[in-house]
Formats: sequence, C-alpha cells, structure tokens
Amino acid sequence: MLAAQKEEQTIGGMPEARLEWHFDNWRKWMRDGVLTEGYPAKSSGFIGGGLSRTFDEMVESADTRCAEIVDAVVNSLSSAQRAAVYHQYLYAVFRFPRGFDDAIAAARLRVAVLLVQRGVY
Repeated sequence: MLAAQKEEQTIGGMPEARLEWHFDNWRKWMRDGVLTEGYPAKSSGFIGGGLSRTFDEMVESADTRCAEIVDAVVNSLSSAQRAAVYHQYLYAVFRFPRGFDDAIAAARLRVAVLLVQRGVY
C-alpha cells in the first residue's frame, strides 16, 4: 500500500519514485561512473559490422546520459540546495545549523521541475 501511495505522489510534475530513481542513478554514477552491477565488461559473443549495440549497452548509455543531466541540474542549484543534495544522496559532510529540511525539499522540487522541462522522465 505504501509503495502505491509513494508512486502516486508527484514532485514538480514527476512521480516521487521516479525522482528517487534519478537520484540513485546519479549517486551510482558519481561514486564510480559505473551504473551496471554484476555484468561482465566484455561479451563472449560477436556482432559483425561494428555498428550494432546490445540492449544492455543502449540502456547503460541512457542511464549515463540521465545521470549527466541530473549532475548538470544539481550543479545549477543554489549553494545550500546543492550541499543538501550532496549530503542527502552522496553522504557528504556538511553542517546545517538549521534549514536542512527546507533546503533538500526545495532542491528536490527544483530538480524534478528541471528534469521534466528537459524531457527526462
């Protein structure tokens, strides 16, 4: 029941669960630049022509592009909002004497609005 309720809640025109997916994808990309987990770097198969890409490569490319867009959006935030995002999702250490809840809420709303404006859903 809670998962269904969370899916229905929107932030800036985007479902909250999808916004969290974008932040999680960005967090993985920021940590090590590798989004896929558990997949080998090379395939044992062979595709001729050199122009074909596997489905996994296309998905990884799309996830990387989404992470780059989220990174650009986060970097466009105010200093307090950016620090709140880094603290919340990358576990960076920032001291917030007051106002962390307001900063992270405003940052999440701004990121959601900018992602929707850019057609990232």
